[in-house]
Amino acid sequence: MQIRANANDNQVISVSNAVRERASQREGGKARKNTHKTSIFAGDLGMQNDMITQRKQRAQKKALKIIGDAWNGDRKVDQSIIDIKDKLSMLQDEKRENLNIIAEGDEQKEALRQQYGIKEDSQEQKDLELLEKKADAYRNPMDVHLTEEEQERLAELEDQPRTEYQQRCLNIDDYQRTYEIRNDQIDAQIQGYNATVRAIKIERLKYHEMVDAQKDADEVMQAANKEIWGMLIDEGKEHVDEELEEEIEEAKEKAEEKAEEEEKVEERKEDQAELEERIDEAHEKNEELEELRKDAEERSREDADLLGEMIDAGMGGIGTTSDVQSDIKNMLHKMKLLEEDLKGSMVDDQL
Repeated sequence: MQIRANANDNQVISVSNAVRERASQREGGKARKNTHKTSIFAGDLGMQNDMITQRKQRAQKKALKIIGDAWNGDRKVDQSIIDIKDKLSMLQDEKRENLNIIAEGDEQKEALRQQYGIKEDSQEQKDLELLEKKADAYRNPMDVHLTEEEQERLAELEDQPRTEYQQRCLNIDDYQRTYEIRNDQIDAQIQGYNATVRAIKIERLKYHEMVDAQKDADEVMQAANKEIWGMLIDEGKEHVDEELEEEIEEAKEKAEEKAEEEEKVEERKEDQAELEERIDEAHEKNEELEELRKDAEERSREDADLLGEMIDAGMGGIGTTSDVQSDIKNMLHKMKLLEEDLKGSMVDDQL
């Protein structure tokens, strides 16, 4: 007999090996790069594989017991049929041996007839056959019937002695009758055994023990598979929730970092605007100082021209020439210092 395995169970069994292999591959991938997963495998779930293995083993054990019990019961029925057929074979062999013995008796009677020189149509032979028929009717009254004439002749033979030939043949006939009765019993036994075998086969067609057992075993394995998948799904949900929480935390951290960066950018923009404003103010001051410097240079040139003219004219007797020249140099020196101060102020403003 063949016991087939459930297809869903094969799918659940193969999941464990594939899960472990994918888990090891994905652990290696984690060492190479730190990225979020876009898919989830059972091997990554941290699932209690022992619980799943135990549940699967319990289901398999229960399914095998269901099929085994049905198989043992079916095997007992098959063995009963085999035992009955063995008995039938023995009975048939015994019946054939009995028939051979009966046939040997017929041959012995025929030999006696020839030995005694009894003709087949003689009254002695007819009376012998009638006496044998009487024994057959006694043994099997339903099948052998005596006519009125035969009954009257048998009544006459009751008071007449048997011939030696008749007596010897009747002794053989009694011996044959023992085996004929035994064969009748064998026929009844064979009939009973055959009826028992037919009844067993009919009952087997009604109940289909093995088919029902296989169906029950499939249901057990399917229920186990559903429970295992439920465990996988629950564990997967927990894993997804954990990853989602991690992603949310990382997103919050990134958002805070981004906000800090944006705040720094805004501060740099404000500093840049303030710097540009200061540069613009410095430029305006430089322009004003440049105008002052130009005005000072213009006045210096005018004063220098005036002094030159005064020198040329002798200043109308004011001091000596050397004193005048010294005063002019001092004035020019002060004007030069004023010009340098103006330039320095422009440089300071630019810095």
